[in-house]
Amino acid sequence: MKLISVIVCSAAAVLASLVLPGVASATDVHCTSENGADITVIDGRTACRAATDLLGQAKSFGIDGVGYANATAGATAIGVGVRGGIGASNGAGGMPIALGVGQDAIALSSIDSEEVSQSPGVPIVAISVALDGSRASAQTAERSVVCLGGGAFAWNSRTGDTCLSTPFGRWQTPAHQLP
Repeated sequence: MKLISVIVCSAAAVLASLVLPGVASATDVHCTSENGADITVIDGRTACRAATDLLGQAKSFGIDGVGYANATAGATAIGVGVRGGIGASNGAGGMPIALGVGQDAIALSSIDSEEVSQSPGVPIVAISVALDGSRASAQTAERSVVCLGGGAFAWNSRTGDTCLSTPFGRWQTPAHQLP
């Protein structure tokens, strides 16, 4: 008798999930800024902020996470936080991109104005991606990239410095190969 009850209840649950409309649990917000605007949106534990001077463009997205982008001196900054992650990008010129996906993932990308002035006409890109509790950072001022945890990637186009962290190991560009 119990087996029949289990089968009937399971069939009813599957049928109900197919027939009844579902409610999406993900909250998403986005912020876009240019011409000196500073925009912040907070919805529960999801948030985004985009700030610029008169020359920058910033876009940030929070999809059950926190995205932050600050663009000055003509930078195009993108910050994305997904499922509890934080993506923060800050640029004084160039293109910093940060993507944090998963609980407690933190990705930081930063481009310094002095690095941009040393490379006129060459776009500088700093990318950092962190997954599920990992940390990734690409900063041109320190000429460094950092990857910690089971899923992180960072790249600095100015120096070529790159790192990758996986559950199987960590790889980084040797310091003697950098300019």
